[in-house]
Amino acid sequence: MQEPAPPDSTKTFTEAQWQCVTCGEQASGEFCSHCGEKRRQLHDFSLKHILGEAFEAFFHIDSKVFLTLKTLIAKPGKLSEEFFLGRRKPYMSPLQTFFVCNLLFFVLQPLTGLEILAPPLRAFESNTLLQPLAGHLIDRRLAKEHISRSDAEKFSQFTAHFDRVSHLQAKSLILVLSPMLALVLAILNFRRRRYFSEHVIFSLHVYSWWLLWLLMILLLFSLTLVLTRIAGYSLTLPHLDLYATLLEFGGLGVYMFFASRRFYKDGLFAVILKGVVLTFCGYGLFLLYRALLFFTVVYSV
Repeated sequence: MQEPAPPDSTKTFTEAQWQCVTCGEQASGEFCSHCGEKRRQLHDFSLKHILGEAFEAFFHIDSKVFLTLKTLIAKPGKLSEEFFLGRRKPYMSPLQTFFVCNLLFFVLQPLTGLEILAPPLRAFESNTLLQPLAGHLIDRRLAKEHISRSDAEKFSQFTAHFDRVSHLQAKSLILVLSPMLALVLAILNFRRRRYFSEHVIFSLHVYSWWLLWLLMILLLFSLTLVLTRIAGYSLTLPHLDLYATLLEFGGLGVYMFFASRRFYKDGLFAVILKGVVLTFCGYGLFLLYRALLFFTVVYSV
């Protein structure tokens, strides 16, 4: 009678059969072929291995973030172009890109001590376009809450609450700028017969860049104010307001010039004309956004 062959000593650990703890199926190799669960090994519980996996996961995710932001800044319109060519794996989705830029802006903006997208109550009341209506609606709200402007403590509490709500609601309301710009782009490019979604994606990328641009302006102006005060000059925010507006929307127009030339394949004359129109439209949409923000805040505080 022939004796059974001894176990194959050359069989590696990864070739041995094991039962998957997730789906219960028999598997071989490092990963389960049914559900993808990784085979548990003793060194998986070592601190070195856990930290190594965390480090790898962080930089794997961030590599996509860095590439997306680099392309967004250095190559206007390329992310939109790549998205509709179907080359999406190397980059974050348009919405993810917008939310990352939105997060960066609203996390770092308070460090500057300056506001653009979420103005405080005093800014709304001093706004030349909103001033009469804003003052009237604020007074009605104060009367409803039985608060007098002469009561410094209660009015200060109301103002602080208004400013907090404005900051919170601005984080989500800023998203409405994208479909509004997309509508303008659809009108300007109606002969090209593009889907409205193409204009929306392009707008999301434009406003993602704009949030980073605004953050850079705030950081620059905050540093300027600090340095001028150290030097003994009395430079104030009204002095910088005109320059800030020119930079905000001049930069937006220049970016859209290059982005639309790449994405819409416009000729030089057409793209210059559209760039000028989109610069003024961008400013108009921003004013509309601020008005919408004011109304949403005043009826929710």
